[in-house]
Amino acid sequence: MRKILSVFLSLTLLMTLFAGSALAKPDNGMGMGMGKIKAKKFTDIEGHWGKGSIMKMQANGLLNGYEDGSFRPDNTITQAEVAVLIDKLVQMKLNVKNDNDEVLNANEDLRGVPGWAKKAVQKGVKNKYLNLKRFHSHVQCDRLTLSVQLAKALGLEPVDDKGINPFKDRGLIADEDYGYLLALYKAGYIKGYPDGNFNPNGFIKRAEIACLIEKLLGDDDDNASADQSAPYWPSGSKLTASEILSTSVTLNWTAASDNEKVTGYKIIYNINDEKKEKFVWLTRSTTITGLEPNQDYKFTVEARDAAGNWSNDGPSVELTTKGSSVVEDTTNPYWDNESLAATNITETSVTLKWLGAKDNKAVTQYKIYVDGNLKATIGDGNTNTKTITGLNSGTNYTFSVQAGDEAGNWSTDGPSITVSTLD
Repeated sequence: MRKILSVFLSLTLLMTLFAGSALAKPDNGMGMGMGKIKAKKFTDIEGHWGKGSIMKMQANGLLNGYEDGSFRPDNTITQAEVAVLIDKLVQMKLNVKNDNDEVLNANEDLRGVPGWAKKAVQKGVKNKYLNLKRFHSHVQCDRLTLSVQLAKALGLEPVDDKGINPFKDRGLIADEDYGYLLALYKAGYIKGYPDGNFNPNGFIKRAEIACLIEKLLGDDDDNASADQSAPYWPSGSKLTASEILSTSVTLNWTAASDNEKVTGYKIIYNINDEKKEKFVWLTRSTTITGLEPNQDYKFTVEARDAAGNWSNDGPSVELTTKGSSVVEDTTNPYWDNESLAATNITETSVTLKWLGAKDNKAVTQYKIYVDGNLKATIGDGNTNTKTITGLNSGTNYTFSVQAGDEAGNWSTDGPSITVSTLD
């Protein structure tokens, strides 16, 4: 598939909400602290468009240079660095500390992940905005990877609106990823290029990060000086629980209000008399895991605004988890007939049709893969056709389908077919 490789991203076209800081790796040019430090001159930023932002962020202890005195403003950043940047973004915007977040168990396969990034990577996987199967520590991070991870970290739900298509190179982006891209677009966080493309494979540079951090912190500084009012909960606000299982529960709540804008929420609860807090962005739903079977719990939600003010009168809900004897669904869907057909083959598209899979309860979704890469997710178990677009002419592709159920179990087999697009 043709890839658009661009290493120059105009600041006006990048994300208006993205920040980074804090990599503990020696000589990687990133800072650790938030306090003011004495600014120093870098040897390679004179005349660079990002000089002002670079110097301001260095003076605030957020971005440092390298041991040789350079800043290397046009260097790209890796996926490991992005994992840390997103983690720090969440902490800065919600005013929380690393220690408030539980980390995945040590058995998670983190081979190849540098030590300074492991905790951020673990939290990204735990909070489901980072997929280890698509994660490569030392590979440069492109715009699409950053966008999808950021949308998931913010708690945005993918948008499935066929009436919205702001990017001409939409065919380069898998349907599942495009849903998250649209969520960021509708929220006002990303834009396209003047030519109408998004350029999903363009890389991110250090100078661009400095400018974006400056904007982010500048917005917060302005809000902090002017806004001293905490969010509040209107009469009738509710926190409700659903899908109550032996070790997890899904929570939903009505919106809090603020004189400016609510930017995040936290769920407060206790496990074995130890206070726990889970923070979420721009969404009013979350799943709490790690609970004990047949135990009483009280959950409370509080809201935060852009200035860092937290409410203290949020709604609560009390519940009892189910006993450990409750059998949860761990059965994968399966295929009796692995038939997959291709029709309407053109130079750039193929329509796929397949016979439905089976499940002990019900098949609720399908995933379409192209040459082993996820291309589309269908959230309807009764749909058994999908048109794949954005292909290259005269090219062989292998398509495959997998089935999923409501519990998140996926088939381990599934039909596949190899097709050649027309010349």
